[in-house]
This record gives sequence, structure tokens and C-alpha cells, in this order.
Amino acid sequence: MRKIGGSLTALLLVILFAVNVSAQSFSDISSHWAKKEIEDLVADGVIAGYEDGTFRPYASVTRGQFLAYLARALDLPAGDSAFVDVGPGSTLYPEIAAAKKAGIIQGTTEGKALPNEAITRSDVAVMLDRAMQYKGDYMERTPLTFTDAKEIGAYAYASVERMTHYGLIYGTADNTFLPKKIATRGESAVFIHRMMTKLGLLGTVKEPIEVPKPADNQEVIVPISDYQYVKVRMNSRGVPLSYDRQETDKHIESTDYHYYYHMGYASKPLGSLRVTLRKLTNGDTFVFTKFTHNADNTYSATVSLPFSQSDNYSLAKYSDQGTVVREHHDVFGIDETSHPIGVLSAKKGSAVTGEVMMGKNYVAVPKEQKYTDGAVSRIRVLDQEYSGYDVQQAGNTVTANMNITVKGNAISDSWALVSDKSLFQSSSTRDEWFKRTIAEYISINNWLTADGAYTKLPWSIEPGYQMGYGRSINRMQAGIYLTAYQEHNDRYLYDLVLNGVADLDVFSGGEVTKGTQPLFYTEYTSTWLKKSYGTTAPYVDTRLNENAAMFLKNTGEALGIEALKDDNLTYANFLVNQKSLGNIIPVTASSYMISDYYKPGSKQTHSSLNHALGGMRFLIVAYEQTGDEKYLRPMREFKAGIENLYPKWIRTDSTRKGDFWYQVNPDLTFAGNDYELLTLLDLLLNQEALERIDMPRSAVFDQMIRSKTTYLVENNRPFIDEVVKKLNEQGFGDLISGTRAASTERIDREEMQMITDVLNSVPK
Repeated sequence: MRKIGGSLTALLLVILFAVNVSAQSFSDISSHWAKKEIEDLVADGVIAGYEDGTFRPYASVTRGQFLAYLARALDLPAGDSAFVDVGPGSTLYPEIAAAKKAGIIQGTTEGKALPNEAITRSDVAVMLDRAMQYKGDYMERTPLTFTDAKEIGAYAYASVERMTHYGLIYGTADNTFLPKKIATRGESAVFIHRMMTKLGLLGTVKEPIEVPKPADNQEVIVPISDYQYVKVRMNSRGVPLSYDRQETDKHIESTDYHYYYHMGYASKPLGSLRVTLRKLTNGDTFVFTKFTHNADNTYSATVSLPFSQSDNYSLAKYSDQGTVVREHHDVFGIDETSHPIGVLSAKKGSAVTGEVMMGKNYVAVPKEQKYTDGAVSRIRVLDQEYSGYDVQQAGNTVTANMNITVKGNAISDSWALVSDKSLFQSSSTRDEWFKRTIAEYISINNWLTADGAYTKLPWSIEPGYQMGYGRSINRMQAGIYLTAYQEHNDRYLYDLVLNGVADLDVFSGGEVTKGTQPLFYTEYTSTWLKKSYGTTAPYVDTRLNENAAMFLKNTGEALGIEALKDDNLTYANFLVNQKSLGNIIPVTASSYMISDYYKPGSKQTHSSLNHALGGMRFLIVAYEQTGDEKYLRPMREFKAGIENLYPKWIRTDSTRKGDFWYQVNPDLTFAGNDYELLTLLDLLLNQEALERIDMPRSAVFDQMIRSKTTYLVENNRPFIDEVVKKLNEQGFGDLISGTRAASTERIDREEMQMITDVLNSVPK
């Protein structure tokens, strides 16, 4: 049964008095010309019959009913408003609200949907047209030759041209369109069926498959579902794969099934293979493979994903949407990774039988630095990103084959995401995401593993390698995907959000699932932290923990996952306890700053202004969430610490006069160049947060906003839309009059990523 958007917990299964009766039992469609279309739509949950066993194909259809058909056919995400004549208590409210959100119905000038009015063929054309545009670019038109074309209203004329061009609506045998004729249930079924066929949305009934046995000892086969399996084959002769063990790890909204194999003979293995199926609660599955090769030779392997009952396919590649432009960065160097291969859509006719997002193959050498206290800093040194693949069509099976390089003394990762649904709502939203991924390849994860995403690290890491990659807390938290999902509702983005939750759970040793809402410890050493304070991995980075905790909380609220909604409170409690731990920089007897980093036994670190503002705002959110005053007391002490150090935050030196110092040291001296926009954004967000809890704006913060903004304007530095908007909203428009937001290309990529993380962590 289709549903709207997946997020409504219970939709009515009827349209007015219709019930979901099997199409085979309808007593009045055996000789009807739309029998096949009716049966297909009933099987797909788009339309239903009546309690008396009839379908009533000649009964008229209302505007509301037709919208409901469209909403179900398109599997529209839920909407939260309808029209003045469609209240929340209306039977069709969910469908009409969803159709309004998707732009399929706009309503009258009085704000009415007129759901009970019979729908004309002209109205059908308009709604079908909007539905098609919602799914893609279907703008071609064919001039009308109907003898009654002049009777088609201006509001519907172009829609009729488009829908006749794409074959969704035909004229009569005597070449008339009959624009005012009322559509029947049988006709409506045909209209919807044609649309779903054109868009490849019509479901197909899959038969369970028999999972084949491995052809020899060089391949393993792991079932994914009743309809699919994954095959991993060593292509190099004489390298068998033998079963070792299986383990299962439960996460929130997903479960990992790990299958371990010896690579080479079990008595003297060359290494190991781990196949992990991360099965999400929506039915989709991430397939991760990890070869750990301990010998010297280089081998090749293939990961195959066959789609049975499929007679054709299409492949949308990232490379068709542009090319990654790599630039050297003084902190990160060059990131040699790029993006996934693309989406393979297996089909039966025009109906999608399954899709797979094919990731690339990443080969890297693991490196460690051990310390006297028993701690370890861990990174991987990237050898190469490989993108070899091929697609095979054999009979009624389409197979995606991803080529794997198994290099000696290295780890070789690959990943894929498999779904029996379309991963994107339309080709336009897919291509938009592909283009964004190419443009933002550094911040959008592409090297996914069952242990977490690996991303480029700064050069200042230990052990020191220019091609060092690691599991960054800020990259594993999936706030960027949650924000994008809330904008576009694409299944792929939803899956990445759940994958991010699982990654943080794995990284914390299962603490997220246990409900203990952990702290997240950075697992690689920063050499400047080590040099300045003796701090080595693992340690707590306050800003990264804020972003991870807010991602979990926001995910819980956005997706209705109760187990995640309070996952920010452990870190809030950590902030509350910093004074008792002594990890603070006292400013006055009743005000202080919290150090940016924390590790028992290390020297106390500095406190940067942006970290302090982030911690203050984090506690405000915890107070809003719980009403507990214990979060307000330290928040006020943070705030007072920042304010009591004013105006020393403002630089007076000629090089950056009017800008901020980046940090205050434990001896209350100041140092470092501040971020250009990040701290300004933090100040603006904190003023908003204070107002939300009915506290007055900070006069000091306003002075700091003015100083920073003036510095940026006078030095012709770039702004971004979000900062310009907030400056105007908060009464600072006079400072930026005539100033326009600049291209983000003018902003340091590290700072731009941090800005993105902050905006993604703001409570939605």
C-alpha cells in the first residue's frame, strides 16, 4: 500500500466510502475497457473499491478524490496545511495538504480547494501537468487540433498541450477534447496509470528468488532480501574466501549484519574480508565491503549486485553533472577523493524494480601513533580512489559490478546503497544533488564505511601524512543531509541521515543506541594541540560535540525518533560540570570561559570566542527542551565571561583593527586571527536564542556585532546570505547598506564548512 511521504503514521485507506477490496473481486469491471489499469492501481494502493465489492468505474470523481489518487501515486511527502474548506478533520486532509505542498493544487483566490466539486477533463490536465513538473522537466507541447480546442479555458490550455504531447490524455474518436466533461473513476484510473507508467512509478510484483550457491571457493554470496543478494568474488586465482563468523549490531533505525571471511586459506590467511549489510528500517540496505590485506601482493575483486526480474536499466552518473575542481588549501592540502559513481536504475519496462547508488573503492594504509599513557592516534593514508564498474544485462537480470583493488598491506573499502524504490523523487532533484556534491565534495561524504565516513584531515596530524584521512566527528554527523532531506524529501538523503546516526553509534561503541548519549572523542592527534598543551588523542572537542549532539536531537525531532530527541543533554550536562572539573578560565568570581578541548591530565587549553558562544547557545537549547534551570546558571556565567572580557576581544592593531581576537588564553591574554563570518553568525544566533527565552539582548554582543560588521565592510570582505538576512532582521541594516552577499568561493573552505555545520545544527 502506498503512503504519503512515509512520515504520516496512519493514513486512511479509503477515499470517501471506498475500501481496499481486491481488484479480482470487483463485480463490475470484468468487461470495462480500463480493467487492467484499475487492477494495477488497486494492487499499488493508489485507488480502492467499495464495501459491496464494486469499483463503480462510471461514477464521477471529485477534485479531492483525484488529488488523493495523485498524492498516493507520487508517494508525496506530508504537508502541514490545506485550504479553508479542507480542515485537519477532513477525510482527505492528508492527501490534499500533501498535494498543496507539492504545488499540484493552488486553490482559488479565496483559499479554497473545492474538494467536493466534480473534476473536469480540463482540471485533470492541469493537475496531471503539475504532477509531471513535480517529478521532472516535462515542458514540451504539441499544438492542439481538437475541434473544440477553443472551448478549453486559458488556465488549462498549455497543460492540455503538454499532457496530450506526453500521451497522458487523448481526444475522442471524433477528435474532440470535451474540456468540461466530468471524469469518471475508470477514466481517472487510466490517467493516473499513464502518468505512473511515464514516470516509471508503477509497481511490479516481484517473485522471491533462489539465492545461488557460490561457483567456487573464490566467491561468497550474502542474501540481502527475498529478491536480492550481494556476491563478492576474488578475481585473482588461488585466493579463496572461507567463512569465519557472523556478528550483529543493532543501531537506532538500522541493524548491521557483519559477515567475516578469511582471505586466502584459513590455516594461513593473507587477510580478511568483512561484508556488512546495514539494513535500514525503511527497507533500504547499505552494502559495505572491507578487505584487510596483510601480505604484499595486489589482487582484484568484484562486488556484484544483481536485480532480478528486470529487462532494462538506466545509469545516472555524477560525472555527467560536472567535474570536481581541486584546490590546494594551506591547512588541508588537496583532497584526492571525489564522489560516488552514480545511480543505476533497474527496470521492468518503464517501472523501476530497484536502484543502487554505487560508491567508489578506497584503498588506504592504516597508521597509528602510540603514547606513553596507552592512548593511540589513528588515521588512514589514502593510496587511491578507484571508480571501475560495469553493468551487465543478461535475460531478465541487470547486474551492477563494482571493481575492487585489494592492495597489499592496506585496507580496501567499497560501498553501495540498495533500494527497491527510487532514491530520488525526480531526475531534477537527483541532478541538483549530484551538482552540489561535486561543488562541495570536501564536505559531502563519499568514502563511506561500516565503521564511519573517512574524510581529509589537516596536515597538522600525528602520525603526520599529507594524505591523512580519518573519522571526523563533524563529518560523520549528518546534519547536512538532514537539512537537505527536509528541503527535498529524497529517499537517498533520508538514508544518509540514518547512516549518520549509525556511524556515530559505531564510533561511540554503541552508546547512542544504549541511550547514554555519549561524548565523542576525537581519535587523531592535532600536532598544534600537542605542542601547545600536550593534548593527544583521544580528547573532547567542544564544538564538534555540540554539532554531533544537535544532529542527533534534530534527527529525533524531524523524523519522529523518540530515542534521539534528548541526545543533546549528556553534552549539556558535560558543559554544566566543567566548572567542577576545573576545565575553565576564570574571568571574575562569577564568570568564566570553558576551554575548547578537554582531556584529563592535559594542560588547560585556550577558549575561543566561537566555541564559547556555541556552548552558551547549546545550553539555551537544553533549557528550552527541559525547563531545567541548571542549564541557565552556567549559560549566564559563560555569557558574563564573554561580556566581562569586552572590549579586549576587539583588536586595536593596525592589521585587523576592529576585528576580534580568536582566543583568550588561561592567563587572560589574547591571540589568533578570528574567523571572518563564523563568530559574527554565532553572535547573531545567540541574540536570537536569548530572545526566545525572554532574556534581553546582550548590549555587549550588539557592540561586538557592530564592530565585526564594520571591519568586514571597510575591508571589503565577503558576506553570505544568512548573515546579511540576520543583520537586517536585528537592526544592523545600516551597516551593510548596499552590501551584497558574495560567492562562497571567496570564503575559506574550512570556515564555510563550519558555518554550514552551525546552520545545520540550529534547532529546526
